[in-house]
Formats: sequence, structure tokens, C-alpha cells
Amino acid sequence: MQNFPTILFCTFRNFARLVVPVGVLCVFALAPLAKAQISPNFPNPIAAPSPLTATQSIFRRNMQDKIMKAAEAMPESKYSYRPTKDVRSFGEILNHVGDISYILCSNAKGEAPPAMAGAKGSKAQIIAYLKGAFDYCDGVYSGFTDAHLNDPADFFGFKTNKMFILTQVGNHDALHYGNLVTYLRLNGVEPSGGWF
Repeated sequence: MQNFPTILFCTFRNFARLVVPVGVLCVFALAPLAKAQISPNFPNPIAAPSPLTATQSIFRRNMQDKIMKAAEAMPESKYSYRPTKDVRSFGEILNHVGDISYILCSNAKGEAPPAMAGAKGSKAQIIAYLKGAFDYCDGVYSGFTDAHLNDPADFFGFKTNKMFILTQVGNHDALHYGNLVTYLRLNGVEPSGGWF
């Protein structure tokens, strides 16, 4: 009678003989589909004068495009929607994204944030506020070069560099875009895509 380790090894070997070829076949079959998810208009930062800054800006613009589409897709009657009382409403998330965009982008530029209006309540007001914040960030990124990525910066009292600040703009947008997608789906609205 064979001992347990030998039986276990033989079972694993037989399992691997089946799973590995099926896995390889799936990778080859699904690879074209994965590539198809990326738009042919996907911007390429490689040839940009400041490729690292361009890379940061591509990610940020993609997230902000998705956020704007989410803001437009949600009916105004659902801007006050919140899944539980402990979280921000859809409209509050959008206002927050605009606020932080102004704060982080002005920090990267080395200036005080532009004067931000108080609470923005209607769908049109919130979308206009977001557009203003995103346009402001566009201007900051377009005037930035890779040579300044390691310049000192302050992240809410934490001493860091400007690359960290620029990274946080896209990171923050992506974080809250995930919230917005959930809110859209909970209200029967299909989110639209972006470049990726």
C-alpha cells in the first residue's frame, strides 16, 4: 500500500496535467479580449517631453472623465442618494472630489487653492464645480515637468515631494469613482467607460 505523501503527490501531478494546459489555453484565448478593453485612442506618454508627468496626467484625466460621465448619468433626483446614513451622498462625493482636486493641484503648483464656493447642491452646479476643478488641474499638469517631481511638497502636514501630490490626485479620483459606480448601479444606472 502506498503511503500518504506518495498518493498526494500523484494526485497533485494528475491535477496539474489537466489544469496547466487548460490555464495556458485560457490565457491565449482571453488575451485578445483584454487588449480589446483598451481604447485605440489610448494616449501614450513615452514620447512626451516629461513622460512621468504625462503618465500621471493620463491616469488623472481618465479618472476625471469617468467621474464627469458618472455625474452626468445620475438623475438629479438621485444626487441626494446615500446607501446608508453613515456615508456621503452621491452629490457630496462629487463636491468632495472637486474640493480635493483644487487643494492637491494648487499644492503641486505651489499656490493657495482658488476660492472655493460653499456647498453646491444642484446637479448643474456640481457638474460646473467639478469641471472648474478638473480644468484647473489640467492647467497645473500642463505646466509641470519631470524635473520638478522631486521638489518638496506638503501633504496635509506630511513632508513629501510633488510626485506624491500628483499621484494622489489620480488616486483620490479613482477611490471615489469606485463609490460613484456603486451608487450608479444601486440606482439602475450603467456606468460608462473611459480609456481603460
